[in-house]
Amino acid sequence: QNLKFLPNLMFLRQICGRFCPVRLTVCRRLAMERCVVRTVPDDDKMTISYQLGKGQRNLYRNKTETLGGALSRIVFNANKHLNKGKRKKKAKLEGAGAESESNPITAQLVFNQEKVEEDVPNSEAWQEGAILEIGEYRFLVTVNPPMVKSIVLPTSIMAGFPIFPRLDLDFASRQDSSYLWHREDQTATTTQPTTASGDSEGKSVKNDQQKTVNWVEASQDLIYTPVNSDIGSRLKFTCVPRQDGKEGVAMEMMTSCQVEAGPGLCPFENRHLYTQKRAQEGCFRVVSYNILADVYAKTELSLTVLYPYCPPYALELDYRRQLLLKELVGYNADLLVLQETGKSLFNDALVPALDLSGMDGVFTGKGQQSEGEAMFYCRDKFRLLRQDDIVVGEYLSSDPSCADLHTWLSHSPAVLNKVTSRSTVLQVVLLESVEDPSRRLCVANTHLYWHPRAPHVRLVQMATCLRFLENVVNSNSTQDSSVSLVLCGDLNSHPTSGLYELMVQRAIPASHQDWFPKEPQTTDDGKLVLQEGIDLTHPFSLSSACGVPDYTNYVGGFQGTLDYIMIDTCQLAVNQVVPMPTHEEVTANTALPSIVFPSDHIAIIADVEWQTT
Repeated sequence: QNLKFLPNLMFLRQICGRFCPVRLTVCRRLAMERCVVRTVPDDDKMTISYQLGKGQRNLYRNKTETLGGALSRIVFNANKHLNKGKRKKKAKLEGAGAESESNPITAQLVFNQEKVEEDVPNSEAWQEGAILEIGEYRFLVTVNPPMVKSIVLPTSIMAGFPIFPRLDLDFASRQDSSYLWHREDQTATTTQPTTASGDSEGKSVKNDQQKTVNWVEASQDLIYTPVNSDIGSRLKFTCVPRQDGKEGVAMEMMTSCQVEAGPGLCPFENRHLYTQKRAQEGCFRVVSYNILADVYAKTELSLTVLYPYCPPYALELDYRRQLLLKELVGYNADLLVLQETGKSLFNDALVPALDLSGMDGVFTGKGQQSEGEAMFYCRDKFRLLRQDDIVVGEYLSSDPSCADLHTWLSHSPAVLNKVTSRSTVLQVVLLESVEDPSRRLCVANTHLYWHPRAPHVRLVQMATCLRFLENVVNSNSTQDSSVSLVLCGDLNSHPTSGLYELMVQRAIPASHQDWFPKEPQTTDDGKLVLQEGIDLTHPFSLSSACGVPDYTNYVGGFQGTLDYIMIDTCQLAVNQVVPMPTHEEVTANTALPSIVFPSDHIAIIADVEWQTT
């Protein structure tokens, strides 16, 4: 704080300065405001912030600049703002025939009770515990303190569904920080009369009722699941940022809405009955799920054509996020393989929420798009060895293993351009079993081209993916450690398609009908027509872990199986398949998505076990 505390400090010095100088120093520091210095290695500049007068002062200075340059600017600002009121007072006094003058302000930086020389670079001068003196004001310098830059709370909150605040922390960790949730206590809310001052006689001209809100602690966890007694109340979230023993200033935020009743029992909660416990030893649970990217859920096409039966509020990410978090956490998965994952959803919600469930995640973007593929693995089941991702079209064009495919496609330039211009990616991680390090798992994740009249495009994409996976598996297998393959994704292909035949039969002939669709897609380059087909093979013994469900995608104009968990049956076997929702559950609100289904796809889930050799 400022000079008004100095007389008391001087009194303390007179009484006990010679006996307790350390205690006096502590008192002084407690009385000081803070000067916050923020500096990061990759930035040539640093920020110096402090509260002086009625305003916040922020200086953006070069690290190589001398301390004298920064202090000169500090003095300039101080004279400008602090002497402003003095100059006005002086003018009044001079008008009355009195005299007054403004004292020039000086500034210095003190460290360990010694003045820091002004020729020292800023990067070395501003140290933790230094004291900035600006005239009669004192500021304790703290470097890179933990800080909450922002808190964003959802605009839709329902009882029974977890809510997760989007935190932007600086020099703080989620693990070290502390959290507090309060709910508004409606029963204890009171009103107090307030009077606004009127004329000089103090007559009241206004009498309002000011609402006093009482808050009741609800949780000390980062994620909070509102209960029924919270319905009708607002919530308040507080974060105290911490890291490496440092503590920053707490920030709190109130919800803009009240807690509402949820939509009732969601079908995925019935599926949770099969996943209450983690997969048994020697097994791992795999979930593959297209979670419907926010960028696709809120388009005019989605609202009016694709999902006109779904209430618009149920397509909002704030609403769907609550359902997704509850659904995903409840599956107790060892591997979560997700498609159409928004990058912000991944960073702001999935990573911190699933971290609390013991999972780490990786994300692979698709060019300039805001969505991509995500994969999470359980830390006590798997250890990440490496991640290898490819853009399928680029790999086809550049890798020698695909030279024959590229040469063949060059005779059909429209199809070649369609394949190579797509942003389709193959996300691949190599994992090692924590239980048995000799067991390694290659987990692949992709989302193939969507157009129903382009099965030949998807065949080329899958052939390219299988070539890459063959390289990954072979290059990471040893005599003592074999690599098993799990291939997941939204393949946009029916079980009757040539792509499915290629995966499970290991081959597809050049004469297969999917090379020559009857009504091929037409693009700016013309019709996607191949001059001829090509024989394709691969070395894996793949089988669909979940069999062939009636559908994994159910919308108003289409129902079919598009999503798969393919496992290499030479080394892996199915232990359990979690049943799909019933048809009645799926169609209770016409189709997907709905108020109880957050996506237009359904998660497929299987427990897979290692084969004994």
